[in-house]
Amino acid sequence: VSKMVARLKVVTDGLEQAVEEKNQVEAEATRCKDRLALAKRLVDGLADENTRWGKGVEKFKEDGRTLVGDSLLASAFVSYIGAFNQAFRNELWREQWMPDLVD
Repeated sequence: VSKMVARLKVVTDGLEQAVEEKNQVEAEATRCKDRLALAKRLVDGLADENTRWGKGVEKFKEDGRTLVGDSLLASAFVSYIGAFNQAFRNELWREQWMPDLVD
């Protein structure tokens, strides 16, 4: 009987150790799944940022292409309209030039 009790203790200790090891492995697997989910969210977010930055770069290229003309137009506008009074400048700008630029 004492041999059986000793053998039972060895087997029970082995079982407890195996269960503890299993629990640790399951906990590690859960942590890995959580980290993987966070990594996936990060990668997806970065992919969206890449798309947004790509569009921004294209916009900056277009703005850079038209910057000289925009500056020339603005300076010509200020030079021309500066000689008139405020009421006439507002009328000229709002009622004549803006509708032409929008159309």
